This record gives sequence, C-alpha cells and structure tokens, in this order.
Amino acid sequence: MSVALAHGLRVAFSRFVTIVMTLVLLGALVLVWAKVVSTLTANIEPKPPIGQPRAVVWHGRVFTTDGQIRRYLHAKGLSYSRWASRHPAAFAMLQSKPAKQSGAAVG
Repeated sequence: MSVALAHGLRVAFSRFVTIVMTLVLLGALVLVWAKVVSTLTANIEPKPPIGQPRAVVWHGRVFTTDGQIRRYLHAKGLSYSRWASRHPAAFAMLQSKPAKQSGAAVG
C-alpha cells in the first residue's frame, strides 16, 4: 500500500468516526431533553398535609387564636362576630374544630 492511500484511509476513517460520534452525542442530547420536557410537564400529585391546619392567614398576617384576630379586627374598627359569620371555615379553624365540607360525598 502506498503512503498516500494509507493516509487517505486514515482521514476517511477519522471523518467517519467524527460523524458517528457527533450523531451519537446528538441522539443522547435529544434523549436527555425529551426526559427533561416529560419531567417538567408531568402532572405531579402534591403530598397531603400532615395534621390539620390551625391558623388563618388574613391580610398578610397569621392568626393562631380567635383572640388574636379579634384584637386585630377591633383595632381596624371591624366586628369579630360579623367576620366569624361571613367566614365560618376560618372561624371553625380557630376554634380547633375542622370546618365542615359543603357538598362532600357521603360514602
């Protein structure tokens, strides 16, 4: 074999390996991005909370007792009894009683 032929074969083989490796890397990149997209678009079920909530967030403040929100509403010139009648779920939470679910299925 001549030197020129051997050199030509090495160049051709080098190009072939470069093209194959480029295609393999592009394929791997496509697979990784497909996995990323499927992970980001998957419906993730949120974990249920542990325990029962015992606080109310109202106007950016957290109240853990009815006395706290009673004083806050009084300072704002509002009626606690009116607030409690308009927000029975929040009132029940502050009374440490779970609020009744309206329209809940009985099973």
